[in-house]
Amino acid sequence: MLTEILRFLVSLIVSAIVLWAAQKIVLSDTEEKPFSSVVALAFVWAIVDAVLGFIFSVIRIPILGYLITLIAWIWILKSWFDVGWGKAILIAVIAWIISVILVAILGLLGLALLL
Repeated sequence: MLTEILRFLVSLIVSAIVLWAAQKIVLSDTEEKPFSSVVALAFVWAIVDAVLGFIFSVIRIPILGYLITLIAWIWILKSWFDVGWGKAILIAVIAWIISVILVAILGLLGLALLL
């Protein structure tokens, strides 16, 4: 149980750092949210993602489930940062790119299992 909690907390902080970096790249200084807000966003998304994951594991509509989850993610980014769909998509894409690079680096260091 402690391992799962630790893994969740590490994942939450890493997700928040990735989202914070993505918003710094995409948004102007006036549109940016503080790190504490981005941590809250990462926490909210963890809950939404878990709920959607459960629903789509029961309903079993794989491609549509992924699409609905992706649209939900972009909508949450759009709402949270109070931006348009374009900037929300850009934040999502840049966050994904940063995540891939980060996981690759952690994998080279043997730490990727923490995520």
